[in-house]
Amino acid sequence: MSIDPSLDHARRAVRRHARALLRDPVNLQTHTARIDAATELPGAEPVQGVLADVFTSLGQEQAATKLATLAKVKNRLSTHVASWFESQVDKPALPKISPLATRWSVLAIPSADISTRARRCSADDSRALAVLAVLSIENADAQGEQLFLHHCLTCHDNLAFMLARRQLLKRNPLLPPGWDVVSRQLEQSSPVV
Repeated sequence: MSIDPSLDHARRAVRRHARALLRDPVNLQTHTARIDAATELPGAEPVQGVLADVFTSLGQEQAATKLATLAKVKNRLSTHVASWFESQVDKPALPKISPLATRWSVLAIPSADISTRARRCSADDSRALAVLAVLSIENADAQGEQLFLHHCLTCHDNLAFMLARRQLLKRNPLLPPGWDVVSRQLEQSSPVV
């Protein structure tokens, strides 16, 4: 599988700017360049992680900058995440440990009170894995299917499992063998709210 050169370039740019931010965390030009590079990557996670670094670095006095940066990427974020960032625009800098941080953050650290799945893989990853799982089953790729089920159990990825399960049930009322067992195990490991 080859990597799209434009995506590889964007990933490298995000990392290069991240290293610069570790040296100078309040450099607005570097934050802006990193946001621009993150918007070239697919999914919401890179943008959210980079934006969390902006909000961790800038305080109330930079509310206009935070608002402008958020406006630039708001369409890439889920509604609740965008609202959460909006509520922080005129507030002091986010704490270093934040539920808004992702794996793409370098100045902010994801908090432990987010789901196991969110700490281990993004919703974008879960969606992509679900598509691959359905393809594996359609192509009778037992190893691919088992790798997917193993991922769901070890990462508690209910989202990927549910998305794949829904697609499979649209095609056939019976799930492949073993899916009911994995479903029960995921239900048992889900926290009670």
